Amino acid sequence: MKLYNIIYLVLLLSLVACNIDKKPYDSLTPDDLNASPASLESATLGNYARLKTMTLGWHRVQEFPGDNVSLSGVTSSHLIYLYNYQRIPTNSFANSFWQNSYKVIVAGNKIIESVEEGQSEEIDQLIGENYYLRAMLHFTLCNIFGKPYTHGTDNLGVPIKVDADPQNHPTRATVAEVYRQVIADLEKAEQLMTIYKSNVYASKEAVWALLSRVYLYMDNLEKTIEYADKVIESPRFSLLPTSQLGDYPTIKPESNPETILALKFIPNQDLLSNGWSNIGSIYSTIDGVGYGEMYASRSYLELVRRYPQDQRNLFIQPAYLNNNRLYAVYVNNASEYVKVAVQASGDTYRYTDSQGNTHLLEREMTSSGYPAYFIRLSANDRRKVFVESEIDERNGYPKYFIVKCSRQEGQAQLWSPIISRLAEIYLNRAEAYAKLNRNQEALDDLNFIRSRAGIPATGLYDMNNLPEGQTLLEVILDERRLELAWEGHRKLDVFRNKLDMDRNYPGIHLVGNDVISDISWQDNHIVEYIPESQILVHEGLQQNP
Repeated sequence: MKLYNIIYLVLLLSLVACNIDKKPYDSLTPDDLNASPASLESATLGNYARLKTMTLGWHRVQEFPGDNVSLSGVTSSHLIYLYNYQRIPTNSFANSFWQNSYKVIVAGNKIIESVEEGQSEEIDQLIGENYYLRAMLHFTLCNIFGKPYTHGTDNLGVPIKVDADPQNHPTRATVAEVYRQVIADLEKAEQLMTIYKSNVYASKEAVWALLSRVYLYMDNLEKTIEYADKVIESPRFSLLPTSQLGDYPTIKPESNPETILALKFIPNQDLLSNGWSNIGSIYSTIDGVGYGEMYASRSYLELVRRYPQDQRNLFIQPAYLNNNRLYAVYVNNASEYVKVAVQASGDTYRYTDSQGNTHLLEREMTSSGYPAYFIRLSANDRRKVFVESEIDERNGYPKYFIVKCSRQEGQAQLWSPIISRLAEIYLNRAEAYAKLNRNQEALDDLNFIRSRAGIPATGLYDMNNLPEGQTLLEVILDERRLELAWEGHRKLDVFRNKLDMDRNYPGIHLVGNDVISDISWQDNHIVEYIPESQILVHEGLQQNP
């Protein structure tokens, strides 16, 4: 084994832990980088390491403004402002993501500037990985702090930083300029990268996956399909079988054939405070670890529970009290949870109203082959109910724990955040096909994902059996919501398609003053404020309205 590879293995073991950043990225000089391939590798590993330290805030700024989550109480944490669209320019999560993103970008720029291409495939691969990271972070920053590309390409995006000079503070580029730089960097990375190390490092296939997303966000549909095809046709990746889908987050990333790129967290090394500070800790309490304060939203639950066979139901695990009490749970006009005690009665359930009268829940068979139940509140008011064992509550909100970000390799709150995976690529292509009116091709990709999820043949779609009132595009967006929940996609999927966000479901976002329950795609609140700390020190950096 080459000495360089031995050094690499030692560095990998020491650097991929959360305290990997003991040596700052700028501790290496350009001469060091040119003289030592191991130093180049060390610096690149440092960039991956910093990405890991960013993941908590990264996840929150992307996921919490969506409609898949329901917070159960007020908090002093700045996450509340991400969740309820009450922006503040001093949000610690937004500021941390901005600062750390540019630190990684500058560190990558130092490598790109200092290291000569063409010395070896190994060196070119590492340079290409840094181009990928620079592109991915500029793209993500633009999506958080700038309006979607489809809203207007002349809108302000974020500063484009393509040099390593810490004194050079560019002002904000337009969204179009940022996207052009992202594409140029990804195309450069594609040219340079010829080595596949594993799915926890950037690769040519990771470039194709991200380009399919970038072009989808631009509504450049033919390019979306072109790059989706490249990934799908690659022999490296395949969808997990239906029987293993519910185990997705528990699998070591390198052992998962569906993952194209993930940020790897290592058991017993990256479990700070036994997992209390990890992404999944706010979503669940597992083996006594985790706050368990933010749950699956009612609107998401209603979507995924249409088919009990859908394996994505396994990513939600209610905290049942196991007291043999059954309840019908519904949402009232005030978007509050209401539960009514029920008892089995034939093929339905009976309950007693406040006047002491006994009624039966109304029962209807669905295309899933399972019944749905409804409670009749008045002649014109019928509500769908979930009939289930009593669930533990927090402030009146049932604990529908989300476990999609937990339990990797048997540790309660360990998880390796996913950057790209194959299911997204099929859905990217399906959306592009639908927008091009290539309906059958769109349906083929859509049904491929639905079938893998365990949905029976009666739940697969053709143009004649779409849910009433929905277009094919809307059905595909619902499927993206189901498949990609809690992976940071939902907010952008809604707003880039010029749709409004409906958050009329139980959650603390509907409590208090200045409640925002419906967010227009044209609302300024859909983008975060540029961190005030950056406005103060970077001359000419313009704030969002």
